[in-house]
Amino acid sequence: MSGRPVCLVFFAALISVSAVADEKPPFCIFPYSCPTAGRIDPPVGQRGATHKALLLGARLQQIEEFLFYDAGIEVIAHRPVAQIPHDIHGDLRPTPAGTAVELTLKIADDCRVGEHFFRLRTHEALSEMLSFWVTPFPCIKEHHWAHDRTANGGNGRPDLAQPVKRDVTVIGYHPAYATMDHDFYAVELQQGERLTVEVWSACLGFHFHGGLTDCAITVYDPDQKKLAYCDDTSLRDMDPIVSLTAPRTGTYYVNIHQNMDYEGKLRPYAAHFSAARRPMITYPLGGQAGTTVPLQLIEADGTHTSAQQPLPATPGVFEQSMMDYRPTGAVIANRLQVASFANVLEDGGDHFQPEQAQVYDGELPIAFNGRIEHEGKTDWFRFSAKQGTRYRVRTYAATLGSSLDARLWIRPAEGTSSRVQIEADDSRWVDHDWHGNDKVGFIRDRMDPVAIFEPDTDGDYLIGIADAQRLFGADFVYRVEIQPHTDQAFVYFPTDYRESAHKRDRLVIHRGNTTEHILGILPGVGNRYRGGIEIYATGLPDGVTFSCPPLAPGQTLTQATLTASANAEPWAGLVELKLRPTDPAASFTGSFVHNVPSTTRRGGYNVVYNRSRRCALAVVEEAPFQVSVQTPSIPLAANALLDLEVFVKRREGFDKAIRVYAAWTPPDVATPGPVVIPPGESRGVFRLKANSRVKPGRYVLSLTAQEDSGGYRSWGTGYHFVASPPIPLEISAPYLELAFDRAAIERRQSGQITATVKVIRELPGNATATLVRLPTGVELVRPATIRPGDNQVTFEIRATSDALTGQYQQIGCQITISAQGQKIVQESGSGILRIDQERNRR
Repeated sequence: MSGRPVCLVFFAALISVSAVADEKPPFCIFPYSCPTAGRIDPPVGQRGATHKALLLGARLQQIEEFLFYDAGIEVIAHRPVAQIPHDIHGDLRPTPAGTAVELTLKIADDCRVGEHFFRLRTHEALSEMLSFWVTPFPCIKEHHWAHDRTANGGNGRPDLAQPVKRDVTVIGYHPAYATMDHDFYAVELQQGERLTVEVWSACLGFHFHGGLTDCAITVYDPDQKKLAYCDDTSLRDMDPIVSLTAPRTGTYYVNIHQNMDYEGKLRPYAAHFSAARRPMITYPLGGQAGTTVPLQLIEADGTHTSAQQPLPATPGVFEQSMMDYRPTGAVIANRLQVASFANVLEDGGDHFQPEQAQVYDGELPIAFNGRIEHEGKTDWFRFSAKQGTRYRVRTYAATLGSSLDARLWIRPAEGTSSRVQIEADDSRWVDHDWHGNDKVGFIRDRMDPVAIFEPDTDGDYLIGIADAQRLFGADFVYRVEIQPHTDQAFVYFPTDYRESAHKRDRLVIHRGNTTEHILGILPGVGNRYRGGIEIYATGLPDGVTFSCPPLAPGQTLTQATLTASANAEPWAGLVELKLRPTDPAASFTGSFVHNVPSTTRRGGYNVVYNRSRRCALAVVEEAPFQVSVQTPSIPLAANALLDLEVFVKRREGFDKAIRVYAAWTPPDVATPGPVVIPPGESRGVFRLKANSRVKPGRYVLSLTAQEDSGGYRSWGTGYHFVASPPIPLEISAPYLELAFDRAAIERRQSGQITATVKVIRELPGNATATLVRLPTGVELVRPATIRPGDNQVTFEIRATSDALTGQYQQIGCQITISAQGQKIVQESGSGILRIDQERNRR
């Protein structure tokens, strides 16, 4: 233990095994999900300590590696657990094998305080992303975390409050199905001493399906009169913060409770008790790299202190341009934006009208900084810009913890003949360089407007900023950066709304096998690059190759394949997926984004996300099967069907049915659905169908295979996902086009349907043609033959007594063509057939 303190707190959040739905596989113990790694309890540990935690999930029998996204934490031991605490009553109950593991984590002395993403690799899977949080304080547990029972000494009243001191982190829980559980803590304070309580709860983010936590803090004085209350904060959204000075000596009571009770889930929290001053925002919100910026530290009551903060020598990219500023003793950090250019601060003058704008006579880029401290106030700045440069104008307010709901205007100043008129309020995910659902996915960053500014003439312009709701205050701080725009795009993993967003949100390759993954391309805000794109990977382990065909202009979906050699070592790590233009002269860049909700509410309204710009990849042990596809000898024609031969190679002892499907197909190519290869068989036929709009060209295709049963499909747990090595697929124009003449027939009579044949490509031999979509009671007497050079084809038909009179449309022709030992089936034509009542014939 090397003399370090040890946190031995661990409690599981789990519905009892008896509550598991019957239709779930036996390895699934969560009520609404079945992840490999579903929860870690407690999710918080002390820096410089050894910490024990309980990991809950599925198929955890053979854990081989833990992948942390940042340095500072390692798992030094793990062992299976046969019993876990019930999340309502707290008593130990049995759990199926492979669903619970006790971890021993070693946290470095210099480990960064805050959130750390991690995954675990088993012998055959890489888990979903979880979060573990690091606190600077010793951890103690809530003594009575389950339902409060006064007879057993609960902590639901001030007289039952659990004594705590400052500079500790209390790990507590609000149990499932406990309406308004109250957790009281007692703190002894002298008059004038400060008490700060900062809570991590909503940000812990582990409710994968239909869960939410909304903590609040109420502080009572020694007479048990309410002294302070906090629900939400501009700094931490749904997580409360209270900081106060004791008006007199005595025992103060801190009640941590839910402001609103949501779904019946157990909800953990970490309450940090300290004597630290707690600024809610700083002014300014950033500065120039390599300088020391003077800060005002603004607290919740509007009072402020001063500080000097040196900034890094070089700004980072994306979120790495933001640095944590943590006042002495505080746990939750304020954030500062670091840029390569200078600040302009509001000068305190009356610049509330465009004609009174504060003048900046320097060059761009620049950052304007100020505060909205009067109702309805709009701050205006005047600056110069030249035609020919595009700028990205980005507001930093709510993103960095400000209470401001910013609105932005850009317009020409008097004397500048320009048509620029920009008004921006809220923003989209892509405006902040992320992929996400703009309809239901919301984060504070999206309250900050972002705009592309392109001067259409040299001259002076005005930029104004105000609160969209006409509110104001000392913490209504803003920073607006104007800097040159760069064309870019982002690559991401598309998701199926019917499945968990966590399913296959990483790359997993079985040794000696291939895997495929759909990749989506999201053009960045203001992107004007319209050329082709190449996707490539860096940081791959030895024995792993990455392949992705170039994307055509405008293409937003593609398929990448990765192959691991048979001697590739098991491995887990983070790789980079990057974009580059196919035109080397173009100025364009791109990278990977991972944005998956870690707390989901009903209807998909998500508020907490796991976000990263690095892609997790693992090489795992061999899968029990391989799949391959025979390269077709002929092209897939427009309006045609093409059958692909699929072969499965099974390892000894594996005899399950295998499901084969196309996760991706070229545009305007569809499939009838998955093909299931029965147990014991090794061959199947997979059909592709191209419509009339398909674009001829050369493509690459890989089919995915998995077991047909035995896992949990929404999350993919329990399945081996492998893919066929990619095959070339050529798509061509159709061989023929048929134009039907109008035809008529009487009931109980014979007749003909004639079509004109237009040759698009020369037939390799005779083709057999049949009619499709004939009305009931009309029969084709025999298939027709179309020979090379024919310009007309006639079909003999017969109408029976079952035929109903009337006019029938969309009569089609199905043409079967043989070439190079393979058949292709094409459809063409749309004819009209009238069925008449039979006439009396004497």
